[in-house]
Amino acid sequence: MKPFVRYLALALLLAGPSWSVAQPLSGSGADAGNPYNSPIKRASPNSRQGTQSITPSAPGVNTAPTVRPPTLENGGIRNGYPTRQQAPVPPPDTPRFNPPDRGTPTR
Repeated sequence: MKPFVRYLALALLLAGPSWSVAQPLSGSGADAGNPYNSPIKRASPNSRQGTQSITPSAPGVNTAPTVRPPTLENGGIRNGYPTRQQAPVPPPDTPRFNPPDRGTPTR
């Protein structure tokens, strides 16, 4: 056997078990009920695709409270800076304690 073929066979033999270990088993029991392990969430964790049901809701009384979506108008979307600040208090014009003049009589 040629040395190149021998080394290639050895490399494939050693790399084979690592490929099988690296591939997770699909449908494992621990991940079956995890909603964050869907293919869409794994592809893009910040994506909202696939999070809302496409089937219509069941008819009847809706007992869940309605949630307003965040908008700029209702203050749900902000840039992190405070929007309302108190105006700074200006310093008083006259000092709080006014000592009498010692040079002139007070009458």
